[in-house]
Amino acid sequence: MLMRQHKHTPFSSLRRACRTAPAIRDCHRPVAALTLELAHVHFIWRCTVSKHEASTQTVFDPIGQRYEGLARPSGLRYGIIEVTTRCQLACPGCYMVRRGALNHGSLSFDQAVGVLDRCCEYTGRELETMDILGGEPLLWPPLKEYIVELLNRGIKPWLFTNMLTITPSLARWLFERKVHITGKLNVDPSDPAQLSVQAAMIGRNERVARRMAAAISVWLGVGYRNPLFRLQNLVRQANIGFVPDYYRWCLEQGIGTDLELMGSGETVGAEYYAVAPTPKQVARMIEAIHAVRREYGLPEAEVLMPHVFGSCPFYDKGLYFAADCSIRACSNSTVTLAHLSDQDPIRKAYESPLICRRLSLCREVVGEPCRSCDRWERCRGGCRATVEGMGDPYGGYTLCPLPYLGNGKPKVG
Repeated sequence: MLMRQHKHTPFSSLRRACRTAPAIRDCHRPVAALTLELAHVHFIWRCTVSKHEASTQTVFDPIGQRYEGLARPSGLRYGIIEVTTRCQLACPGCYMVRRGALNHGSLSFDQAVGVLDRCCEYTGRELETMDILGGEPLLWPPLKEYIVELLNRGIKPWLFTNMLTITPSLARWLFERKVHITGKLNVDPSDPAQLSVQAAMIGRNERVARRMAAAISVWLGVGYRNPLFRLQNLVRQANIGFVPDYYRWCLEQGIGTDLELMGSGETVGAEYYAVAPTPKQVARMIEAIHAVRREYGLPEAEVLMPHVFGSCPFYDKGLYFAADCSIRACSNSTVTLAHLSDQDPIRKAYESPLICRRLSLCREVVGEPCRSCDRWERCRGGCRATVEGMGDPYGGYTLCPLPYLGNGKPKVG
């Protein structure tokens, strides 16, 4: 990738260039992106498209706020690494369960470090963050060694775990190094009656669900609190009614929350809605959470998809590295962009047609309800892998609950 400072094109002109982007929708063979150019804090992505051999320039504002909440320029900044497919759970709705990918191998330490090396070779700098996923990453033997490697490179680790095998000594070791932790829990752990729901949502019995809830005290016991520690609630039909009480409990404990709607790179249909809530149900949940926030003197949180109160920072700024050494755009995407054994695999993945299409998105080309929404620059169209799974990469995020909030329509700019 070639990057150079752009000094002569005013940002307003670059924004106007986005109006040429509808041509992208008519192109049947988009090819690799050619260059990212910095204009103040903005990058232009030039996508060369076929048919008439025309190219288009689009400006992309930084979206999402990661870790410190500071906006930074676009480009490959984040990594997500699936270090192992081993997991003690079998959660219905999990993309790995749906795809039969659990318990089919792990990356070696050298392979995981090789991901960092290849990303650095491509960008000329280290990644900013690396999300460590599984399976269950606490089951991966070289985890501590890999975290040390990340920290030595100045890359911030973020560990996503079901917490079942956490110990006080490991939690303390992670806390001393300020490693961000996202635990998994779907119900209010102070209510024993909800444990049966948690058990069903992880495909295991109540004893396992009780161990998950008890593990929270291990993290809190060594000093973990928000923003270093949060719980991820994968909102489903089964637990959506419990989410407001769950949110209240987390506030009382000083734990951050990540409420995530179910993503799907596959077609969204009856099977999806058998597990996932509808946009109208999510809207009612959000109204109840706002009521909880008012109880604590907090303002209403801004609704952004697909994390309910947060956008996805990965849709065009990260890559997902799977345990089978394939590279995808994100965890929910089903499209393999490259393989670590390929020549120049990061370039092949990040300059792929899929990423190029994501980078070409702007309000002029995206579908509704995103096109008329005033939150476009902060949300950028919800979960793009889910939209892509619906068949139109330029479609709007129709699972968004905003049309069912307030006056029944998204706010327009």
